[in-house]
Amino acid sequence: MKTIKDRIVNLKDVKQIDPSIFPKPDYTSISTKEHEVKVGDPIFIDFKDLHIDEDLNIARDDIDIDNSHVNSLESSFREGILTNEELGAVVDRGTDSPKRYSLKYSFHRTDALQNLGQIGHWYYPIQATDSQWIDICSVENEPTPTKKENKETSIIQAQVQQIKKGYLAYDEDVIRDRINTLYRFRDKTSKSRIVNGIMERLNIKPRFKSWTKAKIKRWRKDHCSKHFEIEGDYDEKAKMFGYTAQFGGLGRTFHSAEKKYAEYGICSYVNCFTGSITPDSNIQDQIKGIKEEYTQYRVQKAITYGQDIPFLKLGGLFPPTDSHEQKAFTSFNIQEIENEIKKRILNHKKHSLIYDTI
Repeated sequence: MKTIKDRIVNLKDVKQIDPSIFPKPDYTSISTKEHEVKVGDPIFIDFKDLHIDEDLNIARDDIDIDNSHVNSLESSFREGILTNEELGAVVDRGTDSPKRYSLKYSFHRTDALQNLGQIGHWYYPIQATDSQWIDICSVENEPTPTKKENKETSIIQAQVQQIKKGYLAYDEDVIRDRINTLYRFRDKTSKSRIVNGIMERLNIKPRFKSWTKAKIKRWRKDHCSKHFEIEGDYDEKAKMFGYTAQFGGLGRTFHSAEKKYAEYGICSYVNCFTGSITPDSNIQDQIKGIKEEYTQYRVQKAITYGQDIPFLKLGGLFPPTDSHEQKAFTSFNIQEIENEIKKRILNHKKHSLIYDTI
């Protein structure tokens, strides 16, 4: 009898897996006499050949990627891949397509694998009608019948009924606030799943995009009009090192850019994105927060070195709305920020001079 250990394959060996050992999903209940759902044998697909667009997903992942769930999957996958679990599914769009395969479900797992540096993974190629795909994704997203998942499902159902009966607004912020208030002792990951489940059932679209490393790379490759670096790598065209940072995370970026400047004498840039949008931290507050955070660090470094050395320049803002139409960063008002930095440095010098003469 095989143990769990026997069914785990190290990430570096995933491509060598015998695909016949993966269990095949059974969608006979969705098939009709006119249109049979055909599930092909698993195939290994390079991510460069996989079209990934959450907007096209019609099940759980259409509400955007849940970072906490991706992080949880990354932790699990670092231990290896379980070969007794079902895989994600794709549609074969033909050899004429720039990316032959289109992902239908398994968005979180795919993001997690990309974040771990995998070049591809195994997927089922499935042939089905548009109507059948709705049912397939619904069945695929049915939770495992454990006590925890059943409890979450019960909460989702109860809140959906509240909204349908008019007791609760069709609004993401209202729903999130209610779940945080009523179920304050549940962990953050569970509450996030519950909110996502409610919004999925009622087809409520979130207003803002959350960014993962894999999603940033896809937007850079498929949508952004110019190349940019992400994790401190050297940008040949800009002649600078490039970073990305989330609201509240500029401190680490400043420290890294400072070390780069000390070692190479080369400046860096940082493109920023907002975090989770909540009633207490809306999009405009976070954009103001990014500018304030950058300004404070610049002033602190100027005071430390006795002069303003802009070794980290503020680039642009990733698209905050969930749209693939935006092809470039939103620009910050750099002149306004630079003026504020100069003003604060000057004020510090004046105060220092006053204290020195006392």
